[in-house]
Amino acid sequence: MRRFRAVANAIETAASYLAGGLVLAALFSISAQIFFRYGLRNSLSWSEEFARYALIFATMVGAAVAYRRGSHVAMTLLIERLPEKTYVWVLRATHLGVAVLCLFIAFQGWMLAMRNFARNQTSPALQIEIGWIYLAIPLGAVLIMFAAIEACLGKPKHLSRPRSDP
Repeated sequence: MRRFRAVANAIETAASYLAGGLVLAALFSISAQIFFRYGLRNSLSWSEEFARYALIFATMVGAAVAYRRGSHVAMTLLIERLPEKTYVWVLRATHLGVAVLCLFIAFQGWMLAMRNFARNQTSPALQIEIGWIYLAIPLGAVLIMFAAIEACLGKPKHLSRPRSDP
């Protein structure tokens, strides 16, 4: 379990940097577009498309990071009132459900990406195959599934009861 946790920590760190880097890349792309459009009166043809695709990947990867850190919005009013052991098992069952759902999403996302690769459809400005963009779906789903499996097997910090605000 220790090795699994070390791998999960490394994946989280890499995913966090990747998501942040993609958001920064989108920001610079849009900033360049504004400068070129209004400063030089010559728009960039690729910047908006690049920013859109960067934000798609940042969202999928960032969702996995947020899930592992327990940062997603959760409605815990009822389960917080359960006894400690029941509380932990309900959370484990929830994480198991998330893992199963993500397995389904990863499979369907993979099939969608493969269909788009088969069509040889390319993006208008960047001229990259759309299938590469659709790969963000299974990537994010696999990362979330990995975090959910970790939460089922171990006792990560977000399985413990949240402290009530004073």
